[in-house]
Amino acid sequence: MLHKDRKLIIFLAGIFLIIFFRFYFLQIQQQQEYEKKAGGNSIRNIILNAPRGIIFDRNHNPIVDNRQIYDLSLIPFDVTEHFNYTLFEKVTGLEVNKIAESVKKKKNSFYRFRPFTVKRHIDFEKRSQLEENKLDLPGMIFSEFPARTYPDSAKLTHVLGYLRVVTEESAINPPVDLKYKLGDVFGFSGIEKMYESSLRGKDGTEYRLVDIYGIDHGVLAENPGTLPVPGEHLILSIDAKMQALVEKLFLDKKGAVVALAPATGEVLAIHSAPDYNLDSFAGPVPIELWEGWNSDPDKPLLNRVVQGLYPPGSTMKLAAAALAVEKKKVSTDWKVHCSGVYGFGDRNFHCWNTAGHGEVDLNLAIQQSCNVYFYHLMQKLSFEEWRDMVEQFHFGEKTGIDILGEKKGNVPNKDYMNSRYGRYGWAAGNLLTFIIGQGDVLVTPLQVAQFMSLIATDGNTYQPHLVKNQDTPAVQVHLQQNTWEFIQKATWNVVNHKEGTGKQAAVKGGGVHGKTGTAQNPHGDDHSWFAGFMNVKDKPIISLAVIVEHGGKGSVEAASISRKIFQYAEQNSPFK
Repeated sequence: MLHKDRKLIIFLAGIFLIIFFRFYFLQIQQQQEYEKKAGGNSIRNIILNAPRGIIFDRNHNPIVDNRQIYDLSLIPFDVTEHFNYTLFEKVTGLEVNKIAESVKKKKNSFYRFRPFTVKRHIDFEKRSQLEENKLDLPGMIFSEFPARTYPDSAKLTHVLGYLRVVTEESAINPPVDLKYKLGDVFGFSGIEKMYESSLRGKDGTEYRLVDIYGIDHGVLAENPGTLPVPGEHLILSIDAKMQALVEKLFLDKKGAVVALAPATGEVLAIHSAPDYNLDSFAGPVPIELWEGWNSDPDKPLLNRVVQGLYPPGSTMKLAAAALAVEKKKVSTDWKVHCSGVYGFGDRNFHCWNTAGHGEVDLNLAIQQSCNVYFYHLMQKLSFEEWRDMVEQFHFGEKTGIDILGEKKGNVPNKDYMNSRYGRYGWAAGNLLTFIIGQGDVLVTPLQVAQFMSLIATDGNTYQPHLVKNQDTPAVQVHLQQNTWEFIQKATWNVVNHKEGTGKQAAVKGGGVHGKTGTAQNPHGDDHSWFAGFMNVKDKPIISLAVIVEHGGKGSVEAASISRKIFQYAEQNSPFK
């Protein structure tokens, strides 16, 4: 009997020891692990969005800054059956059926503890109403969101670009080399996209205490999290005051303007009209707004400076003149009689001056933009020679500016002509249109501005760029010094001679050189070109290309706009 009692005691003692050690294991050894698991039910990891880098002009004036706005989010796991959807709809104006469905769906997914945004840019009044009733709205949480703001009068819309948001429904993909989560914003166009990796910054983390009823009780004092790291700032080469002037000059017009610093390739001002209003919303662009821009027949999303393709008009005559002088195809004193019309085969090719210019040499032909002179000159040039010279001036290729979407234009060759018109569908008559910058020759305004920089610097400039103090590749054209001197003198006469077609662009100091142009437009009035540069103390400080769509002759509209830009440059010298 005693033996049986001893066995029972040992058995009970064993059971007790097992229970004791199990209790010790759970309460002592695994205490921290279970505390973490329990904490997971009451602590929520909230992402703090990093402010994007500020964008400044060359004089350190902020063009793009940040301001804090508030987003309203829900944590699906914490939204209980007691959530007052009626009250929520009354205050926010949201259709709650879809929100309730999303909550239900996310509760059974990987995202059940992750806040999802239901309304951006909550104003103070609505936030106060919701906060007062937070006991009826378990799972509700507010987060700060750094939205873009544009404090300067220079909008620089097409250059700066805009942001888009990462959503489950959206087919838009952010840059693949960076990690994003739902609700993040990313640069979708312009500088915002080109320099996304540096502007973006690094998000922080905040731990918030949520009770068993899903009510947010604020930041956890003993573990507040980590602060976000703002994105890097950018300093652009843009002069904001000149930019504002350019934008004002193009109100109610269509076209493009770009001004460069010839010695460095820096972009001083750049504008495409019409543009769109980045101040019309906060944060990323709403999809319905973007679709409205995209369907607008005036194409406000098109950056005409780098994507608009135009016939260069008479600005292209300078390339033919450079070829004639460089290769000694004709003497600069070689004269042609212009009667206003040039007969070739069974066709007549007209000068813009229907009365004719009379006897003109190469200098006068450039100064007065005589078409007939260049029709005669083309007979002394081969197609290949002309095309090679135009390509030497880097037409037909992208400039490499730090904006995505740039187009290279078109400099026709024989393969192109055969493909488009058939081997016997084109002839020398087509070349007469090419030499005066019409027909199949297409350029961007930026290419024309670079063309002027090359003339201004004897063929030594740099790749156009928007971010200041960059090391960029040299852009060169190797011609004899006498060729450069002739072209520079002829372009000075265009602006400063009393009979020059570009006299509307002249400034008091007399340092402006240029060339007018008229680009034929089959859809309406011709486009108005002016391209040129200005010297101050014999040094080129600005080169410029201006095109006004449907503006008529370049000697009027585009030249007048250019004069005001040159006057600003002369008076303010912003490019030191």
